[in-house]
Parts: sequence; C-alpha cells; structure tokens
Amino acid sequence: MPYPGIPAALAAVVRSSLFALLATLAAVPFAAADEVSWAAGALSAHVQAYFAQLRGSEADARKFFTEHMSPAALADASVDERMARRAAMLQRTKGLTPLEVVSVDDAEMQVRCLAGNGDHVLAIFEAELAPPHGLLGVRLEAGERGGGGPPPAPGPALSPSEAATKMRESLHRHAREGRFSGTALLVQGDSTLLSEGWGFADRAKKTQVTPATRLNLGSIGKLFTRAAIAQLAEQGKLSLDDKLSRFMPDFPHADEITIEMLTEHRSGVGDIFNERYDAMDRSKLRHNRDYLQLIRDQPLWFPPGTDKRYSNGGYVLLGEVIAKASGEDYYDYLAKHLFAPAGMKQTGAPIEGDGTPGLARGYTRQGAAEGSEADNVITRPARGSAAGGSYSTAADLLAFDRALLGGRLCSKPWAAWVTDGMKPGPGAVQAGPPGFGFAGGAPGIASEWTHNGETVLIVLTNRDPQVSQPVFQELRELTRRIKPAAKRPS
Repeated sequence: MPYPGIPAALAAVVRSSLFALLATLAAVPFAAADEVSWAAGALSAHVQAYFAQLRGSEADARKFFTEHMSPAALADASVDERMARRAAMLQRTKGLTPLEVVSVDDAEMQVRCLAGNGDHVLAIFEAELAPPHGLLGVRLEAGERGGGGPPPAPGPALSPSEAATKMRESLHRHAREGRFSGTALLVQGDSTLLSEGWGFADRAKKTQVTPATRLNLGSIGKLFTRAAIAQLAEQGKLSLDDKLSRFMPDFPHADEITIEMLTEHRSGVGDIFNERYDAMDRSKLRHNRDYLQLIRDQPLWFPPGTDKRYSNGGYVLLGEVIAKASGEDYYDYLAKHLFAPAGMKQTGAPIEGDGTPGLARGYTRQGAAEGSEADNVITRPARGSAAGGSYSTAADLLAFDRALLGGRLCSKPWAAWVTDGMKPGPGAVQAGPPGFGFAGGAPGIASEWTHNGETVLIVLTNRDPQVSQPVFQELRELTRRIKPAAKRPS
C-alpha cells in the first residue's frame, strides 16, 4: 500500500517498523564499510572484522571473538559473555556503520560511526602492542553530529541546573518554530530539574500538552513486556529456554522457537506491520491476540536462532505467553503486577475512542498535504500490543525506571536483563551505575528514555520521528555534558 507524500523506501521502513526502536530515518547517509579509508596492518584487519560481524550471524560473531580477540581479553570475558554484550549493544544502537578512521597507532584505533538509532558514536579499539595485535576491548563513546573529521568536543561540563536551562531554551525554540510538541522530564538523583509540556495535545480542541498529558510510547512498551517475562521467569512460571509450544502449541514452528529467541528478535517470526496490516480495518485490532492473524501464516524470515531481525510479531507472541503463563489477560497482568506496584496511575493501553481522558493525539506528515500534518489515527491500530503502543506520562515512566532498578518489580539481576539483555546466572555481573537508552517511533509518535548514572531524561512527543530527532539530538548532547552527581558520604 503506498504512503502518500513519502518516498517508497521510507514507506517500507514505516510499515515494517511502525513501533520499532527508531530514531531519524534519513538524517545522515550511511557510508558503506568499503568507502572508509582503512589503514593497513593487523589492527585495521581486526577492526574491519568487528564491523563485518555486527552485520553477520551469531556464528560469524563467535568466529570473530575467537579469532580476533586476544587471549587476555577472552580470559577476562568468555565468548558467551561477549555474545550477550553484543546482543545488548545491538539492541541499544540498532547496529553501527563506520564513517571514518579518526586516529590509529599500533595499539589503538578510533572510528567515527553512525548508529542505527541515529546517534553518532566513537568506537575505540584497544589492542596488544605485540603482533598479531589481538583486540583487548572495544569502547563506545558518544559522538556528535556533523560532517567529516573527528567528533568535536562536546563542550564544557554543565551543572544540572545549567543543563536544564539550556534544554528549556532549546525546547521553547523548537516548539516556537513548529518542530516540537510533547513533554520533557530531566532528573538527577532525587532532584527534578525540568518537567514541562509544549504545544498541543489536541489541535482541534486547542488542548495544551502538560506534564500530565499521556502520550504514546511506541516501542518503549516492549520494556513492560520484558519486565513481565522477567517476573514470570523469576517465579518459575516460565523459563527463557522454554519452547513456545509450551504455551502456544498450535502456533507454526512453536517447537523450534524459544522464549529467549522471541525476546532477542532471533525467532524468525515476521512483523505485524505488513501488507495485511496495511489492507485491513485496523479498528478491529483491539487486543493483543487480535494481532496473531497478521503473523500466523507468514513464512519465517529465517530458521529460528540462526539470525537476528527486529520483530514486533515476536513481542506479540510474548504477550500471549505472559497471558498463558500467568493465567491473566495480558493488559490486566501489566496493570496489576507492573503499573500498580510502580505507582504508574496514568499508564495503559486504551482502545481508540473509549473516552480515556488526557490522551494526546499524534500528528504525522504521512498522508497529509505537503507541508502539513494529519492525525495519525489513519496509521494506528485501535489498541497497542505487547510490541508497543501503550500511553503514559514522563512521570510514570520515571516511576517504572525507579521501581525496576530498585528491585521492586523483579530482582536486580532480572532488572538488568530487562535493560541490557544479560541473562541472569554465573558471570552476569553489572558493573558500575546503570546506563541505557530506549526509543519508540512511528508516524506521529517519538519517545526517548535514557538513564545514565543518576541522570534520567525522558522525552515524549506526538510528532514524527524525523521531525523530533534533531530535538532529541540536542537534548542528548546536553545530557552528556551534565556533571556527575557528587558522591554521597558513606
């Protein structure tokens, strides 16, 4: 089905990733790896192999770690541990494309990259001094937007209040110029530095966005599904190693697919946002189970466990697994076991037109006249699913952050699995303060939740991702400059 007003390539992305973790769709062109001017030598070969395995299969990745990491690195962290870190990194960044080599010597190479989520990243590869210069490790640091050359310095450090002032000024400017409507919440520790709303929640009614406005989270809702899986796994009601057939014996290939494969997008199950979705009456999608008709008869993208591809369909299946394992309706389970304990009174998955108060309408360029935006009801299902589409406030999402990391929803090892994919068990130790970021995007929906130490930034909008992304980028850059909170006396 064509999408008026947008290129066909972008339309395909919109259709296949309606609630995907996406950022800008066309901000910076991706450079092919063979367009990078690579230096000669063993370290360069290791680095090129690193980027190649990110685009490859799990078998390719295992081979890379075995052949290109130094013995000392493998003694520090096994191939299995590195595979888990790789999966978490890919989930967070959506992949890395090298843009240029910034610096290189015998033991270190720095490469400027573009992440699939729109971030610019500096990848720093450290190697042994002696040949064959096996890799000791790879460190990823935030980069900046811009053209060629190394990423510029991020700027002087900011106090939390200075950063909040600059963010407020940035959001006022973008709102005034028509690029932003939504809410932003910035906290450090127990201090709320910024909590405001901009623009219209409903243009027809001239309803202003406030911090109490509920906006669509897009794929950030997948984190609720993951947290529910973590709870049920910890209670012994399911295992990540369980076959899907334990809960859904009649679903195609259920004996080949595990719960863990579904959580990691390795099941091969297709996407719910497909041609059948385009053609159907989407007002009929009023429950998670209603989405099964969109994936049941689809051929697998690949044999389960052999590859990885982002799948909203896999998370719809997880929603049904939660219902079967708990004996409760998926939406009721979230309300009772996640939202209530966390104190999230404004979060849920309302049905379009049910009269739920305080919801923001979404506005998209898709299907609108050139230079204008239309209500995104033309692209949305009637209700969100386990793959995303819940409505919430920034304050409620912060409450979820606090409850999850504070061990009030599940144990801390399982909470770490929710945010970074590290499976609980021997060797699964999260060092240092938590750091992660998640995003949701679709026509008329763009959201980001980042947690870095004691600093949390949550931005929810009712605009297209490509409209919101420059705003998000500015806020991310300011967040990176915030001085860490002073250590509390022990």
